[in-house]
Amino acid sequence: MKHFLRHLVIIDYYLAALLLVAAGVSKIITPGVGDLLETLLEQEIITLDQLIFLSRWYPPIEVVFGITALTGIRAVVFARLTGVLYLFFIVLFLIASKGYLLLPVDCGCFGDGDPLPVYLLILRNALIALPLFFFPSDRGCSTRPRLLFTQN
Repeated sequence: MKHFLRHLVIIDYYLAALLLVAAGVSKIITPGVGDLLETLLEQEIITLDQLIFLSRWYPPIEVVFGITALTGIRAVVFARLTGVLYLFFIVLFLIASKGYLLLPVDCGCFGDGDPLPVYLLILRNALIALPLFFFPSDRGCSTRPRLLFTQN
């Protein structure tokens, strides 16, 4: 059972990294702002300059971060950072929706898309983020995860 859970966490790590790459590429191909950033601008949580900066530079940063995570280099550190990133967006969803969990929001994660209720966005991010904090570390000098199909 322990090995099964370890493999699930490792799969979650690579899924989270792939989602970052896919989201970044999607936003680069079809640029847009999304309801989340627009709402944060309307609530004066971010400025117009910050919105422009985020919509311009966050997608390539997402791609680079995701690809770096996919390499497995410093995987334990990247697992924690990725988990924090996904949890941070939960906070942003809650702020933007003012706690109305049924409010449909287009998070802008994959360019312009269909709005989802905030509770589904929170659930999705939590299910991705929380296992990342249990990413297995080899108690030696290596921080690379072992391949899924090798013997321990």
